Amino acid sequence: MSSTTEELPLYLTPQFFKRTLEHGLQQQDLKVLDVQLKDLTRGGENYCSNIYRAQIKYQNAQCERVETSLIVKCMPEDKQAILARLHIYNKETMFYLNIKPKLETLMWHVGKGEPWSLGAGHYYSTTQPEQTIIFEDLCSDGYQLKCRQLGLDGAHASLVMRKLAQYHALTMVMAEREPQTIIDRYPFGLLHMDAIKSEPFKLLFGTQLLKLAGLVSDCDGFGSIAHKLYRYHEHFTERVLKAVYPLRGTLNVLNHGDLWINNIFFKYNKQYKLEDVKIIDFQLCFYGSLGFDINYFLNTSLDLDVLRTQRQYLIDTYYDALIDCLKQLPFNEPLPTYDAVMQEIRAREAYGFFVAFGFFPLMSMIGVDSEDNSLKNFHDEEFARQKVQLMFEGNARTLESLKFTLKRLDELQLFD
Repeated sequence: MSSTTEELPLYLTPQFFKRTLEHGLQQQDLKVLDVQLKDLTRGGENYCSNIYRAQIKYQNAQCERVETSLIVKCMPEDKQAILARLHIYNKETMFYLNIKPKLETLMWHVGKGEPWSLGAGHYYSTTQPEQTIIFEDLCSDGYQLKCRQLGLDGAHASLVMRKLAQYHALTMVMAEREPQTIIDRYPFGLLHMDAIKSEPFKLLFGTQLLKLAGLVSDCDGFGSIAHKLYRYHEHFTERVLKAVYPLRGTLNVLNHGDLWINNIFFKYNKQYKLEDVKIIDFQLCFYGSLGFDINYFLNTSLDLDVLRTQRQYLIDTYYDALIDCLKQLPFNEPLPTYDAVMQEIRAREAYGFFVAFGFFPLMSMIGVDSEDNSLKNFHDEEFARQKVQLMFEGNARTLESLKFTLKRLDELQLFD
């Protein structure tokens, strides 16, 4: 086996990939001829796992030589220790093995037999010698990521909102028929109640809130808002808990839980016209109000102009796609009204605000500034303080987006 990097996991052997291919392809008597591994793990982007691309040459049972590319997601103990309570591996494996295939089969009702795929195909999962999941490589099929520092334009964002609506609609149907799979197995997401109550949580995210308040206090027209942000910080834990819990609302779905630009792949035709979108990383799913995913995406992944001018249009796009999909599915409940969906979104605006000041500045950091980011490093107070400075001031889009969001939320009296 050859490789392009050093210190690769020793268990990623030709025999391991033979087992992976036979499981994923449902074929036997395969012979792996060569594997080339490349480390795709990036500081500031892969906090819970290490990511590798495996270029594999193998011989099938008909003695034909085949080449394929797979993505290997390894979850070593040092990265999982901080997030152990979230059961990330179990959640994602269950999703890909039991939920995703059923959702895609349900979608045949809508697509009238046309293929519909939510995300990357699953090949293999194992816990030995460490938690590892193998997926198809979307890039080998022409899918691409967009730039997290810039955000998505209107066309890309609209396509995501339609796909999200279809996914949500499908999970509503499945929750109705298999509550033990959708509801019971996914009771919480990233913001676990115990985590919110912890001192490290308040130290990191509270520092980010104070940094934001300090920056906008120097901007014309933001004095009153800055004062309200300082008041928010005085009751930080209580405000965040209230923003997140209870998770359930009136309209509930299996939330993706981490829907931002780096978990979304796009495909284009030969004229480079946008053709399709797929979503990855279902490790933080949880059952709750549909307002969570929508606010998360809108507060992390739009370019500044789209955030300013198309936010409501994107929500309307979501609603139209949700209703269109539910009408064609075997959904037995009354169709959600527009007002009911808007109420769910507004009820989670406080969650969207937390995502905006807590996650978005980290997500939009300039690459060179985020290379040494890791969950472990952020437990160092001095490291975290220096990074918070870079988060808010390294990328001009970050602060300008937050200023727009603060004004909008202040008009909604969210901070009062």
